[in-house]
Amino acid sequence: MGTFLAVSESHTIVPPRVLDGRVIAAEFDEFYRAEYAPMVRLARGLVDTSECAEEIAQDAFAQVFERWDRLDSPGGYLRTAVVNGARSELRKREVRRRVGLDRPPQPAAERDYLVDALDRLPAKRKTALVLRYYAGLSEREIAETMGVRPGTVKSMVSRGLAELREVIEK
Repeated sequence: MGTFLAVSESHTIVPPRVLDGRVIAAEFDEFYRAEYAPMVRLARGLVDTSECAEEIAQDAFAQVFERWDRLDSPGGYLRTAVVNGARSELRKREVRRRVGLDRPPQPAAERDYLVDALDRLPAKRKTALVLRYYAGLSEREIAETMGVRPGTVKSMVSRGLAELREVIEK
């Protein structure tokens, strides 16, 4: 397996870090290869462009890499970082939209019908649905990722599905 080399914001290659005399790059490289595509899919379910989803996933992996030696559950931390990164991006967009700094939306014909319907749901319900049905997480995992109780997840998913049905039936 290859060695993970991080790329800094200035696009320079950063060599693997050594912690307690051991190189963590190989461990992280394996983790990255296994989790990258699922995390991009998760982010893509929450935001509207693949480019933005990839950026969110990369930022989340950078956060995990910086804390790699201190994380008990890097997968859980990564999912939470992706969800929080998507939420942050959506908040920034809403602020730009409110002050008129956002570009015109992409043509509706380019969007998938289901993604468009999901976009009409409240953010927390959309997140719960994407985590449940797109990322395939359990209610417990969703609760941990979103920082809520499993019962709250069950309610958000149920209500989100009902609202999604209404949007699609219109």
